[in-house]
Amino acid sequence: MRIVSEKIKVYVVDDSDEYIQHVEQSLGKVSDFEIIGKAYDGETAIREIVNVKPDIVLLDLIIPQKDGIAVLEELQRVEGWQRPVIIMLTAIGQDKYIKKALSLGAEYYILKPYDMDLLPKRILQVYQDSDRRGRPERKERLAEVQPTPRSSVAKEPRNLRDNAEADVIKVLQDIGVPAHLSGYSYLQKAILETVLSERGFIPITKELYPMIAECYSTTPGKVERAIRGAIQKLWQRVNNQKLNQFFIHTENRNDDHPTNSEFIATIADKIRLMYLTKY
Repeated sequence: MRIVSEKIKVYVVDDSDEYIQHVEQSLGKVSDFEIIGKAYDGETAIREIVNVKPDIVLLDLIIPQKDGIAVLEELQRVEGWQRPVIIMLTAIGQDKYIKKALSLGAEYYILKPYDMDLLPKRILQVYQDSDRRGRPERKERLAEVQPTPRSSVAKEPRNLRDNAEADVIKVLQDIGVPAHLSGYSYLQKAILETVLSERGFIPITKELYPMIAECYSTTPGKVERAIRGAIQKLWQRVNNQKLNQFFIHTENRNDDHPTNSEFIATIADKIRLMYLTKY
């Protein structure tokens, strides 16, 4: 393994300032890294990455103006420069996006939420393996992917599940649920399966928590607490304009946040209503 003799310059692209701060805190504990820039949208990222020439880019898929795939495509067109090592750090885990990102030059793909204590080590390994001085042909690697949850919904069309998953992720990010929390993945799974359920609901205590716990190798109690913690965190940084699209009179609720079942059912119902006109 190559010994790093100087700081590795890192550029972070994510639309969440809070998540970027978590990355900065994580990498700041290791002397090998220096964060030289950050961007919250794709257009800014493309312009600054080419100008500042980082060694590593940590890139999210869902960002404003130009998404992560568009950023990869634009960077591929740039000539006469040494491309940085690009690591996708995102909550989107669909195979088609993973394959697309890797085909466009991404070296590695890490799914949020990810253990921030392990992040510096993983980034350093990817960087050292990439052979920065004239890298050989890249070997595609799928990175730290959570176990693929088993669906409780049978035989729904593949495109419907894909679309529903993308819509659930977009809603959670739009209303500001922190993606680094374990409750984020549990909420995403809970809402998705509720949207796709033929019954229109899944009993939360008897079925939903145990199902999610089995998928992620944890306990129903931890699932319940993690989801509740994510909702509480969201309510502490409440953005009334976005939340009002789903929850009525959020400004009058103060700390009286929705229960887990209310939160999951409300967002799932909104998405299901949207799909009634499509399927």
